Amino acid sequence: MSPISSSKILSVALLAALTATSTPLPQAGSSSDGIETTHLAPFYLVTTTQSTSSSNSSLLANVSATSLFDPYYQTNYLLRLIDPGYLSLPTFNLTSGTLHTAASGPHNIGPEQQYNSTFVEAGSELQFAPSVQTKGNVGLWEGYLVTVGGSCEGWTICDGELGQVVIEWEGVDASCHKTFLQAVGTPPY
Repeated sequence: MSPISSSKILSVALLAALTATSTPLPQAGSSSDGIETTHLAPFYLVTTTQSTSSSNSSLLANVSATSLFDPYYQTNYLLRLIDPGYLSLPTFNLTSGTLHTAASGPHNIGPEQQYNSTFVEAGSELQFAPSVQTKGNVGLWEGYLVTVGGSCEGWTICDGELGQVVIEWEGVDASCHKTFLQAVGTPPY
């Protein structure tokens, strides 16, 4: 065997040994129950009647941007639809089954703090509390469809307080309409 061949064989053997014993790098993904398992890049949340993704969120069918909403100075924020012309939109992240975003207190009073999605249940609004949430059930399917307990079908947009349209999970009010909640990299409109 020539020295070059021995060197190549040693390199291949060393590479194979390192590959077999190394830990794979963390990947963004979901567990089998749809709960997000790693930290992702910040994203916007939009509603749409379309279950497939688009590289341009403005092209999603019946797309609406979302923002936080606090009727009557309540502690927990709701997620509402917002029309074109917004000045800014919140970005979100997802870890361990909980959506996170930064916001000031009600009506922009007080310092900015982290708001975390509460445990999502049928017939209730998607809520964000200014406290640590120890148990979450939100995930992402295929990296963009927001799920609850692994299901992406159940999101509804419903008439809420003060004439706002809010996001609910399995809303049953006559005003509720089915939608998909998607994580997108750029806001629509």
